[in-house]
Order: sequence, then structure tokens, then C-alpha cells
Amino acid sequence: MGLLDNYTGIGMSPRPKWRHQITMSRANRLMYDELAKQDMILATEATVTDDWDDLAPDIVAFDSAFVPQLIIEITTHRELRQIIRKCYELTARFPEAEYFVYDYEKDILYMYDGEHDRWLPSDEYDLYSAYLSKPMTTYLKSN
Repeated sequence: MGLLDNYTGIGMSPRPKWRHQITMSRANRLMYDELAKQDMILATEATVTDDWDDLAPDIVAFDSAFVPQLIIEITTHRELRQIIRKCYELTARFPEAEYFVYDYEKDILYMYDGEHDRWLPSDEYDLYSAYLSKPMTTYLKSN
């Protein structure tokens, strides 16, 4: 379940498109071992708390106490602004977490800069997570 969607039940739609699903799977595969070495738990479409009706970003890396540390949303260009607005709900609740939103149609990743309350685009900045060794686009882009 994404930040905007309610996929209650089998066969509910609209489900994320193939490119969204492939990007999420690829990121999970590429990040998993690196995060596990830091005792972090990587999950896709998991709620940010143990309230199963809570928000469920596409990818969340939790610390060992299940506090979100890295949150990634994958979206279309049309839904980008709406997803970013939804991320603000999470930044208020988990201010220490890192936030990324990937617009796979425009192939641009955005990282939230909480100190300046702005979103930095990957076409202007090299974006890194404190938990991963490579630029974040390495884990998300298909080429």
C-alpha cells in the first residue's frame, strides 16, 4: 500500500504499474544486504508503525526497534506533488528519518532537506543516504 492508495483485498486496483513494482524490487534487492549489516530491517509496503492502518511507504528501512530511518516513495510525475505533501505527514512524526521520492517517469529522485525544508532533485545534486554507500539513484534507476 502506497501513501496515496488503499489496496484492501486481493485484486483491488489501481495497483502500481510494472515500472513502479520493478523499481521497488530492484531497490530492495540492492539495499537489503547493506542495510542488514547495520542491523536495519528493510521492508516494502510496510506500515511505519505496528498500526496496520497507518501510512505504508513503498520502501522503509527500520532500526532494530522498528523506528523508520529511511523512507522511499516511488511515483509517477503526475502524483509527485501529492506524494511529497503526504511525506510531510511522516516528517512531522519521524523527523530524524531520511525521505526520498523517486519520479520514475522523469527519472528524478528527490531528497528532503529538513534543515532548509526543501526537496533536492537528483538532476542538480548527488543524493546520498547516511545508511548506504552509493548515490541513491544507483539503487533506484534501472540504467
